[in-house]
Amino acid sequence: MRNKHLLVRFCCVATILFGLSTALRAQTDEELYLSYMDGQLTLWKTYLDTTNWTHLTHAERLRLINYEYGYVPFLADRNDPSAQQYLNRYMRHLAEEQSQLTPSLYASYMCAAHAYAYLLDKKKLFSSGLQSFRLAKQAVDLDSENPIALLLKGNVYFYAPRAFGGNKEEAMLLFEKAERIMQQQGIWHYLWNYPALQLCIAQCYDKLGNTEKAYQKCQAILREHPDFDYVKRVYLPELNKRRK
Repeated sequence: MRNKHLLVRFCCVATILFGLSTALRAQTDEELYLSYMDGQLTLWKTYLDTTNWTHLTHAERLRLINYEYGYVPFLADRNDPSAQQYLNRYMRHLAEEQSQLTPSLYASYMCAAHAYAYLLDKKKLFSSGLQSFRLAKQAVDLDSENPIALLLKGNVYFYAPRAFGGNKEEAMLLFEKAERIMQQQGIWHYLWNYPALQLCIAQCYDKLGNTEKAYQKCQAILREHPDFDYVKRVYLPELNKRRK
């Protein structure tokens, strides 16, 4: 009986230690990609909350910033009160790493920061909103082959009202160019930015009134990313209903 209790205790301790080691180790891009696929980003929170910024190399810091860039709008869309906290951290990290970023990538990430500030406070249209628009153009002017810059400029054109320069046709051209570059570079498959961009293309087709092309794009997305939960369970069925 005593041995049985010892075994139970050992198993409990081992389970706790395993959980701690999993939380504290660096999550791989593939693991974080799968977390993006399920739409919950639970592992992203673990990664962002348990990673010690001061101990990271510059390459590791740039990687972390890219996930912060994706996590803030996820929280904002859910009206999560912690979104502002993560945005503040993201902007602080950008400031610290500015010298390690290309001018185009820094402008891109700052463009996103201002867009998120507007997303969290609509009164900031003429400050953060217009600043985001300006930085999106600047990022592409600095490097027209930077897919992150192209994606962000595309998003600005996609979401902005026409009165403020919005243009979904221009957005589509930018999205498609960014996708071609990502596919040619071959380093993006397990980075969340790539499937997110492909979803932008489908949504842009949809908003331009081409439901069939949006449907076909979603089918192509699922051939490449079969676990993309939002596309599979929500968006594709919705498009299919509107096709009939």
